[in-house]
Amino acid sequence: MVSRLLVRLDVAIAKTRDPVDNACLRAERAGVLARQGRLDDARRAIADVQARFALRPHPAVSAWLSLAEGLCDHFGSVAPTARDRVQRAHALSRAAELAPLHALAAAWLAHMDFVRHEMTQMAQHLAEALRTAAPDHHAARSRACMVAAYAYHFAGRAEQARPWYDRARQHALADGDEAALGALMHNRASMQAAALRVTAAFGEGDGGAGDAARHALAREALMGVDSTATYEHAAGCASLAYLPPVLRAQLLVCEGQPAPALDLLRQWFDRAAAEGPPCFRPLMLADMAWCEQQLGHGDEARRHADAALACVDASQCETDDRAVVNARLALVLDALGDPAAATLRERARRDLGVHRAEQARLAALLDDALAGL
Repeated sequence: MVSRLLVRLDVAIAKTRDPVDNACLRAERAGVLARQGRLDDARRAIADVQARFALRPHPAVSAWLSLAEGLCDHFGSVAPTARDRVQRAHALSRAAELAPLHALAAAWLAHMDFVRHEMTQMAQHLAEALRTAAPDHHAARSRACMVAAYAYHFAGRAEQARPWYDRARQHALADGDEAALGALMHNRASMQAAALRVTAAFGEGDGGAGDAARHALAREALMGVDSTATYEHAAGCASLAYLPPVLRAQLLVCEGQPAPALDLLRQWFDRAAAEGPPCFRPLMLADMAWCEQQLGHGDEARRHADAALACVDASQCETDDRAVVNARLALVLDALGDPAAATLRERARRDLGVHRAEQARLAALLDDALAGL
C-alpha cells in the first residue's frame, strides 16, 4: 500500500526550492517514517538535514527535527527522551511562531502525557492542540482526537469515546495517513482489552447476559487486533511490532484460552519486556502463570507467579495494571493451595477501588478540558 501522505510530502519536497522549507518538509517526512516503524530510514533523513544546517542552524528546521527525533525515540522503544525532544519542538515552534507545528507538538505531548499517566498535563495539551489547530490541520487534529478517544475509553466512557474515534479517523483519512489509521485501530482494541482484563480478572459480569456481553466485546477486540495487524502489514508499518501479538494473548487469556495465549506470550516475551513499558513484564508473567496453571503445569505456574511478584512493585505499574496482576496471581496461588492468595486478592480489590476513582476524575477532567471543542 502506497502512503498517500508520503507521496504528498515527496511531491512538495521536489517542488520546494527554499532550503529552509525543504528541510522542514524532509524532517516532517522523517517523522512519518518513524511512525511507520522505518526507524533507520528516519534517522538517516534526520542526520542528512542536521548536516546541512550544522553550521547555520535555523529555528524552524531545529523545531521540526526535534519532533522527528522525538517520534524516533518514541516508536523505537518508548524512550524517556522522546517527550523531552517533543517538548523542545513545542517550545521552539512557539518562539518561532510556527502555529501548525506548535499544534502538532501539543497533540503529541498529549499522547505522551497519556502514556505516562500524567492526566492533567494531557488534558491541557489536548485542549491546546484542538484550540490552535486549523480545521484542516489533519495531522494535529487526528492525533488530538485519537488521544481524546482513548482517554475517554480508559476512563470507562466508551460511548463518549466513540465520536472522538470517528473524528480521528476522518482527519487521518483526509491526510492520507495510514500509520495514524493503524494506530487508531490498535489503540481502540487496546482500550477494549484493558477494560476486559479488569472485568475478567475480577469476574465482573460473570454469568448470564453480562458474561455474553463480555465475550462479545472480547471477540470484537480480537477482530480489531487482527485487522490492525493486516492493515499495518499492507501499509508497510512496522513500529512496535510486538504490540498486536501481546494484545491478542491478553484477550485470549480473558477468553479462557490458555494454550494459544501461552504460545504467543512465550514467543514475544523477551522483545516486549525489553522494548515495551515496564508494566508489560509483570502483566505478561501473571498471564503466563495463569496459563501454565490452567494447563496443569504447577511448577511453571509457580515460577512465573514468583517472577511477577518480584517485579510488579518496581515496574511502576498503574493501578489498573497492578490490580489485574494481583487478581490474576491470586487465582493462580489459590489454585496452587497457597494462602498468600488472600492477601493478593485484597491488594487487588484495593487497587481496583483506586482505579475506579481515577477513572471518574479523568472523565471529569476531560469533560472540563474539551467543553466546546
